[in-house]
Amino acid sequence: MLTVNDFLELAPFKEFKVVSGFKGLTNKISSVNIMDNPDALDWFSPGEMLITSGYFFKNDKDMQNTLVHQLKAINCPALIIKPRRYLGDIPENMKQLSNELTIPIIEMPYGIAFSKVMMRVMEELSGEHDILNKQSLDIHNEFFQLSLHGGGLQKISDALSHMMDSSIFLCDQNWRLLNSSMIELVHSGKETYLSQQFFDSLPPEFENIQKPLVRRFLVEDKEMCCVIMPVFFNNTPYGFIVVWDLTQKLTDHHFIALENGCMAFALERIQIREIERTRNRIRQDFFDELLAGKITSSTSLTNLADLHGIDLTLWYTAYVLKVEFQDLFSDDLLEAAHQEENKMKQISRFIAKQTNKSPKTFLIFHRKKQIIILVGTSPKVTIEDKISLKTEMEELIHSIELNFSHCILYCGIGRLTKQLFDINLSFYEAQEALRLTQTKTIKQKAYHFDDFTIHHFLKDNVSQKEMHKLFSYTLGELYEHDQKFQSELIETLDCWVFNQLNIAETARQLYIHRNSLLYRIEKIQRILLLDLKDSEEILKVQLALKIYHMLYQKNS
Repeated sequence: MLTVNDFLELAPFKEFKVVSGFKGLTNKISSVNIMDNPDALDWFSPGEMLITSGYFFKNDKDMQNTLVHQLKAINCPALIIKPRRYLGDIPENMKQLSNELTIPIIEMPYGIAFSKVMMRVMEELSGEHDILNKQSLDIHNEFFQLSLHGGGLQKISDALSHMMDSSIFLCDQNWRLLNSSMIELVHSGKETYLSQQFFDSLPPEFENIQKPLVRRFLVEDKEMCCVIMPVFFNNTPYGFIVVWDLTQKLTDHHFIALENGCMAFALERIQIREIERTRNRIRQDFFDELLAGKITSSTSLTNLADLHGIDLTLWYTAYVLKVEFQDLFSDDLLEAAHQEENKMKQISRFIAKQTNKSPKTFLIFHRKKQIIILVGTSPKVTIEDKISLKTEMEELIHSIELNFSHCILYCGIGRLTKQLFDINLSFYEAQEALRLTQTKTIKQKAYHFDDFTIHHFLKDNVSQKEMHKLFSYTLGELYEHDQKFQSELIETLDCWVFNQLNIAETARQLYIHRNSLLYRIEKIQRILLLDLKDSEEILKVQLALKIYHMLYQKNS
């Protein structure tokens, strides 16, 4: 291995002068490079001897000190400076630091070209590549065996921790900790390293830099060296490897270990994603067939339910949530579809998190702009449980809309089924309830199929001619008044009846003043000549309003 001393003994470099850092003359050189700006430090490899004119730090003492510290962090064996033209004399503060950190600073004669130094050093080093290649092959083989036998992230981090003799953190692309292998740390907690200081040290668009960066941090009065390696495969980011509290000098051996660790990490992440995608596809196919009523064998249903962890002893209810997005996505159709799919996944995960502690069982998946939820409850269902279905769903929808701006949700709820075989019927009812919500003047967030019992009775048993006749007899004059004067008296009546003639609640839902509502009600009673305190009259009005939603509203 070529040392700094060996380099100085070479014939072309006998006039080179060591000005400081004499204790580092045994430092080993693995390569040589030119440094012309401070940002270039992030691109150098360990063991690279660096040559510079000193132009970029000539008048900046802080940068000079930072530079020497960074050279130590990346295990630079020596710094060769060509003074006089830009720098003048080599600063004393740099000499002092190089002595402390054992990094030789070498003064280069003015007449020698940088390229001559690089070519001569590389000639000397060419015979050492065979050893490095053998080390690289051994490291590659170890990680290959781990991947081949499904070692998982824990074994990958353990192997890398052993090779680096440091703590290893494996993070996803959002810096969420996936796994770790811990050597003794002076601080407590696995995520102490993800401090603001840590993120502030990263250059802009760091996630696009496919090489390791070296940083130094002060933690509990102790300086620590940290290596951060983005993980890419086929230009796709899969996360980051963080080597924390590196206890030894960086070498090519370490970087080879990191590169192979990245490959193993990326392959493991790809495998996990593919397994998850396949599992989701199988699960989606099962639910599609179940909701379509295509599973007719009890044996098949039992086996599939066991496979997907579904309890067949529960009674199930189908919920269908329609999600409407308002000006949220890109103008590009493909990009918009991708963004919408991601948003639907986020909402589904949010629902899963919100319902995680519920005593009920929630099976959640999405199709296009609908989120489907199958809720399993104990067979000992009370009337209170049934009443709470809509209330709980409205509270959940409110929570979703608070956390996801530009989203509006409505929900249809089917009836409770005593066996999973019949969930397709509940699903149909939920879809039908959701469809009928579009005809309602009073926009609740959740409707149960039973809310439309009278609607279905009228549709299935009363002719349209008779329905028109009943409506004309009961609310015809009010409808004609609205058509003539573009008023909203039928909608006002509908809201008032829905709220059981409660003035305050009706005014709140219609966003009008109480006195304005009282004026409208007086006008409605004057036109209809009805006593709305009479139960028979109220029943006629309710039936007429149902007919209005079925036959008139969509045409008005």
